[in-house]
Amino acid sequence: MFVPLHDGSRVLVRPIAVEDAPLLRRFHGSLSPQSVRDRFLSAKPRLSTNDVRYLTDVDQRTHVALVAVDPARPERLLGVARWVRTQGSGTTAEAAFVVADHLHGAGLGSALAIALADRAVEEGVTSLNGSMLAGNEASEGLFRRMGGEVEVSRDGITNEVVTTLPPRSGRLALLAHNRRMRPGRRTPVRSPGGRRRAAA
Repeated sequence: MFVPLHDGSRVLVRPIAVEDAPLLRRFHGSLSPQSVRDRFLSAKPRLSTNDVRYLTDVDQRTHVALVAVDPARPERLLGVARWVRTQGSGTTAEAAFVVADHLHGAGLGSALAIALADRAVEEGVTSLNGSMLAGNEASEGLFRRMGGEVEVSRDGITNEVVTTLPPRSGRLALLAHNRRMRPGRRTPVRSPGGRRRAAA
């Protein structure tokens, strides 16, 4: 799906593919050390062959991964989001996100988070959780953008976030529509209770 960003430019959000392996390596190498730490909770200057295989060769049911690309330069990844079902549970999964540094605050993270939540609902997942470094308010905010009830447990240098998802998908299409109607502005996304929250 094509999704507008706050500046009116568009990105294509699509499932990751095995053929994206070299793109993922380049994308990871382009990230700042802080973005890498925020994603992996530690320094990780490069992805191993096993890392790349695990991150790209997914079944899109128990391990869902989405990427955002520039339609004019489809060989360039701009962001990656994924969830992996919790072992032994069919309804919970662990989620993670990373966005190119130059697009922080551009609305891409919200689009990926909502797309990930939509896919989770479609696959019967009712809650997504994530671990993040304490102080990483941007990542915590992405879980809030998913539209459900959020619980945060703070423990030392990491926080654990759990969001209970709204019982319907289709919110990415709504976000894209709202942004097309209101270019250049942060667009609200309706929560399950009818409240409206601004999307980053």
